[in-house]
Amino acid sequence: MQPPVLSPVSPTSLVTGLAAAAGLLARDDESVIAALCERYDASDALLTDSGTSALVLALRAVVPAGGIVAYPGYACIDLTAAAVQAGVKVRLYDLDPETLSPDIESVRDVISRGVDAIVVAHLYGYPADVDAVRDLGELHGIPIIEDSAQGAGGTLRATRLGALAGISTLSFGRGKGTTAGAGGAVLVRTAPLASWVRETRGNLGTASRGGRQIIGLAAQWMLAHPLLYRFPTSMPGLRLGEMVYHPAHDPRPISVAAASILTTALTMDEREVACRRGHATNLLSRMNGSGRLQPVRCVAGGESGYLRLACIDPSGHVLPQASLGAVRGYPLTLEQHEQLRPNLLPGETAGKGSVLLRDRLFTMPTHSRVGRADLARLSDWLATPRSTPISPVLFS
Repeated sequence: MQPPVLSPVSPTSLVTGLAAAAGLLARDDESVIAALCERYDASDALLTDSGTSALVLALRAVVPAGGIVAYPGYACIDLTAAAVQAGVKVRLYDLDPETLSPDIESVRDVISRGVDAIVVAHLYGYPADVDAVRDLGELHGIPIIEDSAQGAGGTLRATRLGALAGISTLSFGRGKGTTAGAGGAVLVRTAPLASWVRETRGNLGTASRGGRQIIGLAAQWMLAHPLLYRFPTSMPGLRLGEMVYHPAHDPRPISVAAASILTTALTMDEREVACRRGHATNLLSRMNGSGRLQPVRCVAGGESGYLRLACIDPSGHVLPQASLGAVRGYPLTLEQHEQLRPNLLPGETAGKGSVLLRDRLFTMPTHSRVGRADLARLSDWLATPRSTPISPVLFS
């Protein structure tokens, strides 16, 4: 059973993380921050315990207390958790379902309704057009927060996703492309925000050791193999593959273990991105012309990191194949998140593009544990009429 998404983990990094959690290695945040700043062309980085915590802090940095932020109408439920924790009000703009990028006319409209900041989120490794939204924001004096939790090695006009706005956020959770088992970061590129980072860093409290995170990461490394993945998915309590709301908490520093793993994780990133792109190219070549699914394309000047291969079901009749890792996208638009309703301003709706993505988006796995047999099975599924069943097999 093929996992829909997977971040690479090495046995060496697990040992390093265990040693750090046990207090056998000294914490070295400075080298991690330096690596992130170089990679993402940032002036400073604030390491946090999760990507959600990073977004909470970014909202607090640029949105006044009780202020209004514009969110995409279709996105990860963690955006809802961050808005609730940050105490901000929310307006919604629509997405272009052909690219997963903001609908620029909808962004203009949400600006006219009044916002203090705009969050632009990359989905599944596909670049959202941060440049276009930033240009609009600059005309109206509105800051942009780039949520690159799912940036996964994608680029926009030769710039890495996560390096496109004055403030951006990353996630290093499991399944986010680059993983340390947990953690996140706020990246900044202006002098006032760099000053805010230095002040905030000293107020985040004490980091956990991260022992439980290492156990979870080790379990992922072992059980996410296609021959074993059926066992964790058979446990309903784990709720794998479901959209689950996890309330955000007051942000804390990244754990000692996660910080120690992150340096190694960053060195594995380029190879994994190249693998995902190769698998995506293979599947796209077989998808084109089949008519079963329509691939999502990148915005002009963009290249996806293919955290997952995204496509649209034109008929609405294609059935998920969990054994292949071919699954639907998020089942709700943000206006349908019951946890967001107290923060959602009256009259705000997700928009037609976001609703289409809710109803028709499919994603397929591209990660490094997808083998030739898996690609062949996915190709057969792409070409198989709905009435023809797919027989289960064990993947190699």
